[in-house]
Amino acid sequence: MRIALLVLVATMLAGCGSSESSEPVATTEVLMPKSYRFEPETIEVDAGDEVTWRNEDNFTHTVEIEGQDDMKAEPGESVSFTFSTPGTYEYVCTLHSHDMRGTVIVR
Repeated sequence: MRIALLVLVATMLAGCGSSESSEPVATTEVLMPKSYRFEPETIEVDAGDEVTWRNEDNFTHTVEIEGQDDMKAEPGESVSFTFSTPGTYEYVCTLHSHDMRGTVIVR
C-alpha cells in the first residue's frame, strides 16, 4: 500500500497524472475556470477567426497576446481578439503569469 502511494505521488509530481493535454484543440473559445488556467491551453484556429476568452473564475484575469495590449476580464466577462495572420501566438494572464499561459496556432 505504501509503495503504491509513493508511485502515485511521484507520478502526479512528474505531471504524468494530469488529465490536461497540450495537444491543440480546434475551437475559438477558451475558458478561464476556477483553477488559474486557460482551458484548453493550446487551440488551433483559421486566419480571420475571432477567439473569445471567458472568465468563469471568481477573480479578475487578463489576456495579453504577444505584442498586443492587455485585455482585462472581470469575473463573468469575456474578451475577444481576431487573429488575421497565420502563425503561433503565445498569451498570458499578466496577473497570474506563473500559472496561466496559453498558445493559439493560426492556420
